[in-house]
Amino acid sequence: MKNPLEAFVGFHLVRTGNLGLKVLNSSYGDLPVRHPDVAVAMVIHANPGITQSSIGRMLSIQRSNMVPIIGRLEQRGWVERRAGKGKMIGLFISPDGEKVMPALQAASQSAEDYIAAKIGAEAFEQLRAILKKIV
Repeated sequence: MKNPLEAFVGFHLVRTGNLGLKVLNSSYGDLPVRHPDVAVAMVIHANPGITQSSIGRMLSIQRSNMVPIIGRLEQRGWVERRAGKGKMIGLFISPDGEKVMPALQAASQSAEDYIAAKIGAEAFEQLRAILKKIV
């Protein structure tokens, strides 16, 4: 049987993305999180005091989608808001969030390791470089 989509890079990107998310989500185990929440938490952890709008721009998440993500992170007690310069409100990882960050980072790394193991370290770095050129 012929698959007419085999020649399309987009087809393989979607399939690879779906596999990556499946592996990533399973690596969270019992942690009650979604990938976007973890991505946002990791950005806040790396950039204490970052604004919600800056995170949205960095991760290409629309403002209307950022609101519930930040809400879930606050509800879990992992993120807190603090007044910044002028009207700016910065986001910070809370003490409870600091406790869970190693598990979130380890889960994310294990998903990366899974993909790297499939194609080898050199090809993985080449793939990362190519993908960064696209988006």
